[in-house]
Amino acid sequence: MSLPSRASRALAISLSGLVTLAQPALAQQAATTPAPTRSITLQGEGQAGASPDLAVVTGGTQIQSRTAREAMEGNSRVMRAVQQALREVGIEERDVSTSALSLRPTIEYQQNTNRPRVVGYTAGHQLTIRVRDLAKLGDVLDRMVTAGANQVDGLELTVSDWSKKVDEARAAAMADAKRKAGILAAAAGARIGRVMHIEEQGAAPPRPMPRMATASARADSVPVATGDQNFQMSVTVTWELVD
Repeated sequence: MSLPSRASRALAISLSGLVTLAQPALAQQAATTPAPTRSITLQGEGQAGASPDLAVVTGGTQIQSRTAREAMEGNSRVMRAVQQALREVGIEERDVSTSALSLRPTIEYQQNTNRPRVVGYTAGHQLTIRVRDLAKLGDVLDRMVTAGANQVDGLELTVSDWSKKVDEARAAAMADAKRKAGILAAAAGARIGRVMHIEEQGAAPPRPMPRMATASARADSVPVATGDQNFQMSVTVTWELVD
């Protein structure tokens, strides 16, 4: 058996020295590495209610006549009366807009031949009306019908400034999440620290509540129950846990 050469012995001694030096360095690095951050994540729910303060009415006029010109002129005449009635009841110009205009032929099929024949025309004019004072809603419908509106398709009730209610729901959702996190942290012998992450879900306003009305509606026969609309928000929050 041959003895190790002088170069081999020197290399072994050098490697041993590197291992010896590396062990204190690794221990020092382990001592200075920060412990992983403890955290807690909770979801909170919040809502805010509000009574509708705005009604959107859709309706207008529809006139049939023998010719297209007669139908359009007759419809325009009645529509001017409807718009005047709206002004008299206090509806401002900015709250009345035309949402549809139409002119279509009235078709009749001849017996035995099954051939179409134009026997007249129907002109229509539809308005979208915002009623900002719900106490006037019944009177608005009555004035429209009295002036000649024969198409009252319905109405929607909504909250005009829904963004404020959404903010209230946000604050309530955040408070709910914080309350839950505080309870769980205390049960684990800790407390919540700084907020690390916030994620929000659901910022859309509630859908307007539809209410149907008929063209024969009168002011004393339109009891409108507004109810409340609920604005709901959800947040997911992560806090740091501290002792």
